[in-house]
Amino acid sequence: MRLGFIGPAKSDVTALEQAARLLICDLEVDTVIYLGEDEALREFMAKHESDAGDSPLEQQVAEVAGRGSSDQIEEVLRKLRGARYLGKLRVAPPPPRRAMEMLDDRIALIVRHKSTIGEEDVINSNIVVYGDGHELMFKRFGPRCFFCPGPLETGHVGLLDDQSETGGVILEAITLSGEVRWSEPIQGRGAKVMVAP
Repeated sequence: MRLGFIGPAKSDVTALEQAARLLICDLEVDTVIYLGEDEALREFMAKHESDAGDSPLEQQVAEVAGRGSSDQIEEVLRKLRGARYLGKLRVAPPPPRRAMEMLDDRIALIVRHKSTIGEEDVINSNIVVYGDGHELMFKRFGPRCFFCPGPLETGHVGLLDDQSETGGVILEAITLSGEVRWSEPIQGRGAKVMVAP
């Protein structure tokens, strides 16, 4: 499974569009988690939602495939891209709620605000991802780590990947141009019980 993380875009819907395209189309993530709720998200959702009166996308594709103009074809492609974006986009729950994802044997806790993280949350997680940081941040504390991609204006997204070439689960910070800024392995749970000889 590959999880993408996008920090709050505030009102920059163009940057949100670029980040979503990078994660969904170029990096082929399974799910993108948006770590906020703001004007950019509302505009992005509105832009990509189909009008209720529209015929199904499959029917629109069939109609324009043979006899549609280039503008009609581009509009249907935009709608298909939007449906793909919305199908993979999830929004981190509002505080005090949390979301959890499991990759291999690693547990990722996802919150919008780090102030909602409790001691029990940290104990039971391998990685805590939050969205209210002011910059890109990664801190490791023993087997656990904390990650924030920062606001989207800082130019980074995150990728948590259990299909890495090196094996195991890795976390990457990626620029909006697609360059990996850094990559860190995420340690597994390890054995709970050890038997001495």
